[in-house]
Amino acid sequence: PWALLACLIHEAGHTAAICLLGGRVGAFRLSIIGAEIVPARARLFSYPEELLITAAGPLVSIGAATLFAYAASHFHSEGAFLFAGLNLVAGVFNLIPAGPLDGGRLLKLILLQVCSLDRAEQIGRLVTTLFASALLMTGVWHMKQLGGNITLILTALWRLAGMRGNRGN
Repeated sequence: PWALLACLIHEAGHTAAICLLGGRVGAFRLSIIGAEIVPARARLFSYPEELLITAAGPLVSIGAATLFAYAASHFHSEGAFLFAGLNLVAGVFNLIPAGPLDGGRLLKLILLQVCSLDRAEQIGRLVTTLFASALLMTGVWHMKQLGGNITLILTALWRLAGMRGNRGN
């Protein structure tokens, strides 16, 4: 339940940014490859606004982590430390520049300032493939050498599954 709450806080950051910029949330999609907030298309956002909306989720997660870490140290609460850690992981993980994470979207939005949409998507797919491949190799090595769990392998497959269609950038 705490991990789900950390995810909801992250998505609330995106939602707040959309609303502050005068937009509306059209849909909330939850799938095996993550959550996605889809703005209503009554208002189109500029690239800088899209950057703000995309960055808002990780920023709110990292802010919540900071707040709960402070509260945990002040009140000596293990539960608050755990919740701070979950928020920190949600924020930092989502900044990885691989699709369909927020970091992959941020990379694409930044690239669109200097190159074409096709080129930005091509670079996004390449970065995502390299990230997922490295994660997959690390997971296989970890399983073979250390007898670890399959979390890294599943995460790599999740990233690769997220690339279906144009969602990988």
